[in-house]
Amino acid sequence: MTMFKDALKMTLVAFLAALCFPQYAFAYIDPGTGSYVFQIVIAAFVAVSFMIKMYWQKIKGFIGRLFSKDKR
Repeated sequence: MTMFKDALKMTLVAFLAALCFPQYAFAYIDPGTGSYVFQIVIAAFVAVSFMIKMYWQKIKGFIGRLFSKDKR
């Protein structure tokens, strides 16, 4: 177990050193990346909207049954 913790500590130190002393990256973000991020945002919005719709129907049904005059 201590060997695992030592390896984890060394990995963390190496990761932090890489973040503190970055190499220059001669790269660019291509135009496809923007559309991909846009698709992810739209998909997340649709998924959240769908989940709200699903739970809204359940909440509305529960409240309707709670206050209905027909006691089953």
